Amino acid sequence: MTSKNWFFKGMTEEIKRRLWAAALSAVIFFFSFPVVMVYLTTVAYVDTDINRKMRLASDALNILSYRNGWTGFLMAVLAVVLGISGFSYLNSRRKVDFYHSLPVRREKLFAVQYTTGILIAAVPYLVFVLTAAAIASAYGVSPADAFSTALKGWGFEMLSFLVLYTTAVIAVMMTGNTVVALLGFGVFNGFFPLFLGMWSGLAENCLDTFCNYDLMAGWVPRTSPLAFYISGFSEDMAAGKVISRLAVSAILLLIAVVLHKKRPSEAAGKAMAFSISQPVIGVLLVTEFSVAGLIFFWSLGSGSLGWALFGLLAGGVLSHCVIEIIYHFDFKKLFCCKGQLALSLILGFGFFALFRWDLTGYDGWIPAEDKVQSAAVYCNNLDGWVDYGYFGAAGEEYEGGHWNWQSVQDRVFADMSLADAGLACEVAERWQSLPQPEEDDYSWDYVYVKFQMNSGRQVLRRYRFPQGTLEEAFQMIYEDPGYKAGRYPVLSMDPGEVEEVQLSVKGERQLLKKQAAVSGEQLGALLEAYQEDLRGLTLEESGEAPLAEIRFLDGQRLKAVEIGQMRYSSDVEYYPIYPACSRTVSWLAAAGIPVDRKIDPDSIRSVQVEVEVEELVSSETVLGADTYEEQVLVSSYKTYMETDREVIRRLAERMIYAPYREYQNLSEWDGYTYLDVNFYAGSAEEALSRGNGDYTRTDQGEIYYTLRFYIPDSPLSEELRERALEHEEPSMG
Repeated sequence: MTSKNWFFKGMTEEIKRRLWAAALSAVIFFFSFPVVMVYLTTVAYVDTDINRKMRLASDALNILSYRNGWTGFLMAVLAVVLGISGFSYLNSRRKVDFYHSLPVRREKLFAVQYTTGILIAAVPYLVFVLTAAAIASAYGVSPADAFSTALKGWGFEMLSFLVLYTTAVIAVMMTGNTVVALLGFGVFNGFFPLFLGMWSGLAENCLDTFCNYDLMAGWVPRTSPLAFYISGFSEDMAAGKVISRLAVSAILLLIAVVLHKKRPSEAAGKAMAFSISQPVIGVLLVTEFSVAGLIFFWSLGSGSLGWALFGLLAGGVLSHCVIEIIYHFDFKKLFCCKGQLALSLILGFGFFALFRWDLTGYDGWIPAEDKVQSAAVYCNNLDGWVDYGYFGAAGEEYEGGHWNWQSVQDRVFADMSLADAGLACEVAERWQSLPQPEEDDYSWDYVYVKFQMNSGRQVLRRYRFPQGTLEEAFQMIYEDPGYKAGRYPVLSMDPGEVEEVQLSVKGERQLLKKQAAVSGEQLGALLEAYQEDLRGLTLEESGEAPLAEIRFLDGQRLKAVEIGQMRYSSDVEYYPIYPACSRTVSWLAAAGIPVDRKIDPDSIRSVQVEVEVEELVSSETVLGADTYEEQVLVSSYKTYMETDREVIRRLAERMIYAPYREYQNLSEWDGYTYLDVNFYAGSAEEALSRGNGDYTRTDQGEIYYTLRFYIPDSPLSEELRERALEHEEPSMG
C-alpha cells in the first residue's frame, strides 16, 4: 500500500473484508428496483389504455424518485450499518495495532474506509436504479423522464445518506464498543429533539402566554441528523436543500477526520474513546432524563410539586446508574461520580423552575412600542367564520380546481399588519391588569399576537381573557384598518375580478348576474359598497344578527359553483351582510333585491319549539345522583309543536336564522331557544330551492319545508318554556 495505487488497493482489500455488506447491498437494491419495476409492468390497471399508461408512468417515476419512502428507509439503515461496521476495527485492540502498524497515515486510512462504505451503497443503487429506469422505458415511460428521475433521486438520496453515514462514523470515533456506538448514534439523533419536546411541554403547561407551537417542527430538523435526513423528502427538491446537505456533510466529515486523528489507540474496548467527553455527556443525559421523569410524574400528580421531585430523583438516579454501568462495564460503579449526579439533579430542577415560576419573566414581557415594527392579532372567538384557502390546479377529479383550506392563524399573521402596532402592546397590558380566574372549566377567549420587532425577530404571544372581558380590549383593534385588511380577504379583491355575486337570504340563494340581470359593472360597484361597509364596521355592530350572506366570485370560483364542486359550492367564502352595512343594503334594495324584509307569519305552517327546562325530579330516577335530597333539579330539553297563530306572529318578529349565529362576534349563546319552522311551499321545486334540500308532503297534499331559527333568552323564550311544560310530549335526553 506504499505504491502510487495505495488508495485503490486499499479499497480493494476493504471490499474483500466487507464482502458481506457489498453482497447484502446488491441483493437489497436488486429486489427494490428491477424486481419491483418488472412486477409493476405486470399489474393490470382496470382503466382505459391511455390512463393505464399514465398511471404506470406515475407509479414508475415514484419508485425511481427520491420520494420513494422505502428507498429512504433503506438508505438510513445502510448508513448506520456501513458507518459502524466500516470502522468497527477500532473497537478491537488487536485490529487497531495491526492497522496502525501499516505504513499509511491515519488520514489515508480513514479515506479508504470512509469512501469504501459510500461505494458499497452508491454503486449497487446506481446500477439497479438505472436498470429499473430502462425497464420502465421499455414499457412506455418516457426515457428522458425515467433516467433523469432516477439520477436525480440517486444523487439526492446519496447526499442525504452522507449525513447519517458520517454521523454513524462519528459515533464509532467517540466510543470503543459497537453496542455503545449504536447507543451513541441514538443519542446524537434523539438528545435535542427530546430536549425541545420537554422545553415546549413545560412552556405550554407553565407559561400563560406561550403559543410557539411550531418550535418542534422548526428546530428538530436543525438539531437531529435523522430528522434533517427525513425532512428532505417532504418537499420539492431545491438548490437550498442540496447545498444544506453538502454543507452539513462536509462539517460532519471534518469532525470525523479530526476525531479519527486524535482518537487514542488504547480506546479500543472502552465505552468512551475520549475521557473528557465522559462526564460532559453523562451530565447532559442524566439532566435530560431527570427532567423527563419530573414531567412524567408531575403530570400524573396533577401538578403536585411532591410528585415532581419524586420524578426528578427517579429519572436522575436510574439514568445515572445505567450510564455509569455502561461507562465502566461494572455494576459496582453504578453510584460512582455522585458529584455529577448532584449537579445533574440541580440542573434538572433549575430547568423546571425556569418555567414553573417563570423566572425569566416570559409572561410579564411587554415590548416597547418604539421597538415594534409591526403587529398582527388573531382571536379564536372573533370572525371565526372567515374562510382562508386557494384553488389547486384543475384535474380529472376536480374540474374547477381543488379548493384547499389554509391555517387561519398562519394566514392572518402573514397578511395582517396593524396600522397602530401599539394596540397590540395594549392588549398585553390589559391582560396583565385582569385577575386570572383559576377554575379549570372557565370559558376563555384567546388572543394571539405576533410582534415583528425592529431587529427582525418575531415574537408570538397568547393572552387569554375571561369571556365577557374581551370586547373593551379588542374594540380599537377591530376598527384598525390593518386588522380588517389582514382578516377579511374580500377587502383585497379587485372589482374588475368579479364575474358573479351570489346572495343567500335565509338559505335562499341566487346569482345576481344570471338570475337578477345585474350587469358586470354593477357587480364591481356592489363589491366596492360592501368593502366600504366592512371597513367602517364596529365590533358592536359585528355582533348583530346578519340579514343575509354574500360572496363575490371570480372566474375560477364561479366555475366551481356552476359545476357544483362540493367542497366550495356549499358555503365557502360567504360574508355576512349586517344591518349596519347600509351601503350594501341600499344598493340591493335599489336593484330590487331587498334583504331586510320581515318574515310573513302567514307563510309559517307550524313551529317545533325546543327549549331547555329545569324540573325537580326524584333523586331515585337520576342515575348516579350523589345526593340525599328527595328531589333534584335536572336540566333537559323539551319539544312541542306550536300552532297558535298569535304566538307564531310574535315568533316571526323575533326569530333569527340559526346558521347566521356564527357571524355574531362575541355573542353569548347560552339560553337560546331553537325553532324548527315549517314554511308553506307551492311546489316541491320551491321547497327544495328555499329549504335545506328536503321537504314534506302531507296526506292532504300540503308541501312544506323546514328551516332552523333561534331566539335569544327573553320574556318570550320564558313563555315558551312554560308552554313546553304544559304539553305532555316526552322529554328529549
